[in-house]
Amino acid sequence: MLVDKGLLGPFRVITGVLRSALVAGVVVASSSAGAQTVPGVTDTEILLGAVLDFSGPLAVIGGNERNGMTLAAEEINAAGGIHGRKIRILFEDSGLDPKKAVLATQKLVANNGVFAFVGTTGSGATQASMPVALDRNVPMLFPMATGDSTFKPFHPLKFGLLGLAHDHMAAGVKFAYDKLGKRRFGMIYQDDDTGQSALRAAEEQLKKLGLTLLERTSYKRGDSNFAAQVSRLKAANLDILLQGGVGSPRDIGGVAAETKLQDWSITTLIPAGAAASTIALNPQAVEGLYSMGMFVGLAQEKTPPYQAILDRYKARFGQDFSDPADFGYVAIMLFAEGAKNAGRNLTPQTLSQGLEKVKNFKTVFETPAISYGPNEHAPPSAAMVLQVQGGKWKVVAGPLGAN
Repeated sequence: MLVDKGLLGPFRVITGVLRSALVAGVVVASSSAGAQTVPGVTDTEILLGAVLDFSGPLAVIGGNERNGMTLAAEEINAAGGIHGRKIRILFEDSGLDPKKAVLATQKLVANNGVFAFVGTTGSGATQASMPVALDRNVPMLFPMATGDSTFKPFHPLKFGLLGLAHDHMAAGVKFAYDKLGKRRFGMIYQDDDTGQSALRAAEEQLKKLGLTLLERTSYKRGDSNFAAQVSRLKAANLDILLQGGVGSPRDIGGVAAETKLQDWSITTLIPAGAAASTIALNPQAVEGLYSMGMFVGLAQEKTPPYQAILDRYKARFGQDFSDPADFGYVAIMLFAEGAKNAGRNLTPQTLSQGLEKVKNFKTVFETPAISYGPNEHAPPSAAMVLQVQGGKWKVVAGPLGAN
């Protein structure tokens, strides 16, 4: 189990009795309505769980997500916490494996008694582990996943944060048609729910424009050789290549490198995710790539508040800021906003009501505004448009929708 010890320092005030209760998955929380049993909540602490990828295909960004969550929690705690309660986060590794994600989620619920999950990595891991949490009345908040299972079917204790692969791909197709003048579309996609969602979005949007995909091909999770797929796509005489999947730097960099090996100069639009890591993997291959996403990371203007975050991050972790630390930071700040709205009587139900009061939420990070409401727990549908220019991501448009 990976636990950030920075959150366990001066604010670790649980008594021995409460520690025993926490291990059993039960703690006592006080409220104006009287004492009640709420796992993961004490008079002084809110215990959260985070099942991230530290050893799988997104391991290169898993640590950054954890760092962003940690930084946000420490800032909240230093300011006095949420109604006097400090946030503590327990981290577990899923390796992006749904089975491991289920086991990690069960552990955090049964052994540690977490109040809520924040930022679970991956659509497959989220879908597999979500019932474990929800069946035990534990909120499942803001997975780092681009499938609509983060908020559908509706459940009062689950909220989406990361924009959907479907919405981003639809917006990307329209951008390519309207602004780049592209007409000959092809697609390579990961053969899973996320990739299939992106494929459907591309087909639906192209149909509205009176076009179809001229060629499509898929790959399996973990594939590293894309020669056959790229050769097939190149033969279709495309003028733009769409890529759908989880956005891992290995997939994005692998496809981009193969297009260069086959001497194919093609405009490519990739899924959101792993932006900075993608450039680091193969800077020459990814030059000129477009990406549609909710978070722009280091591509945003370095205003004084943003630079201050970058400086704090480097001082705290001894490394430069990298994606998706911004996602982790926003997820914890958004949780705090909902918990603040819930009041001192923090329960899963009051947290849900508190999050439903969030309107046009923004942090120092550049994203479309985040709003929820009764029976409306979807993430923003708009997307930012980025492009790799001179080895760096640049914001070129947005936020844009598909309409």
